[in-house]
Amino acid sequence: MNGNRKPKKKIGIKIIILTAAAITAAVCGYWLLTSPSRESEYIADRQEAMIEDLMRDIQEAENMTENAEDITELPDIEDEETTETDGDFYDDEADDSETAVIDNEPPQPSYTPVYADPIPDNDFPSDIAGIGILTIESIDLRLPVAEGIDETTLRIAPGRVPQTARIGDVGNAVIAGHRNYTFGSMFNRFGEIEFGDLIQYQARNGEIMEFTVFEIAVIEPDDQIAFIQPLNESIITLYTCTPIREATHRLIIRAQRLS
Repeated sequence: MNGNRKPKKKIGIKIIILTAAAITAAVCGYWLLTSPSRESEYIADRQEAMIEDLMRDIQEAENMTENAEDITELPDIEDEETTETDGDFYDDEADDSETAVIDNEPPQPSYTPVYADPIPDNDFPSDIAGIGILTIESIDLRLPVAEGIDETTLRIAPGRVPQTARIGDVGNAVIAGHRNYTFGSMFNRFGEIEFGDLIQYQARNGEIMEFTVFEIAVIEPDDQIAFIQPLNESIITLYTCTPIREATHRLIIRAQRLS
């Protein structure tokens, strides 16, 4: 009888081990399958938080501008004792008088980001602030733009290359971004952009700039043509990898400022 029990016990242990292994494999497989979607969801949430932060400052800047425009010049109030004096009085006192100066320029809004998103386990950055909002209606794109192109920044949003012109200034402002595999994510749909498409950029101070696409090119990774600075016009260059998943070359989209 004892000899018959040992094999059954061993079989039972094997079944338990195999069952545990199957459960572990299933859990790990589920995590691997869902990790990309979890990351994409988190990135989308962070981008939305950056846009909300930008819109708060944009709205504040617009309100300040409206208030400044409502300020009118104060009417001249003549003192009864000075109304009958001649012009020499004002000439003599001009150097000693104090002039009230009203600054109609709205102050620049704060660049401090406000985020409520939890930080996940995969070491996402938590201190990225947007400098503006990039919109391309032809491909349903609306993204915050950050400053800098370090890898942690580009995981969340496209960034302006610091060595290039500021967006909207005379020169060439280069904005680099990933071409994610997920449809519509980051610069994924750049292959659909056509000549004449409008690109809009709204800065954090509320200024809206429009650009029209005049060049689409595929270049070698070491080609510096994307960074050439014009001397008398304002352009932006959107810079990403191509083809998707292979990234052997670079796709650049150039657009000239209209307003």
